[in-house]
Amino acid sequence: MKVGPRRFVVGAVFVLIILDIINTYYLKLYWLKKDLSTMLVHQSIRQSNLLLEDFSQETINGMAGFINNTFYFFLFLVLVNNLFFYFFYLRAKLWAQGYVLFYTLTAAIFGLSFVVDQAGLGAGWMVYNILTIFVYIYLYFGVKVLKYETTDAIPADGTSAQ
Repeated sequence: MKVGPRRFVVGAVFVLIILDIINTYYLKLYWLKKDLSTMLVHQSIRQSNLLLEDFSQETINGMAGFINNTFYFFLFLVLVNNLFFYFFYLRAKLWAQGYVLFYTLTAAIFGLSFVVDQAGLGAGWMVYNILTIFVYIYLYFGVKVLKYETTDAIPADGTSAQ
């Protein structure tokens, strides 16, 4: 409350954008470290009652590459989606605030799951996830406290609500 509703909202959006970019980078590293695309290709082949030996390594690599690109496109869509909601959160839309509330809470839980499953990405990954849990919880409670006040205190034109 000391920084004011408008500064909190702008700061929260700035922090969320930075965290989204870092999360995208780490999720890409996590995906590659776990080699999830190859695992998905092998799983798909087995579920189709086909033999893995019937496929050349080039074919498997091509399918894994396609799955990698699909995952990267999904990450891009998540970033675009979040930017959409952040923009309207800055514009003091209550429905966008609801999304930010949900996002910060689920992101904290997601961070906790990565603390448990380190994927061999080292101490930086662990420290980053522990810190983001606290940041997301702080943002969650800040948005929750200001949820109704910010719709009155921050008009879309940026003027005072008096």
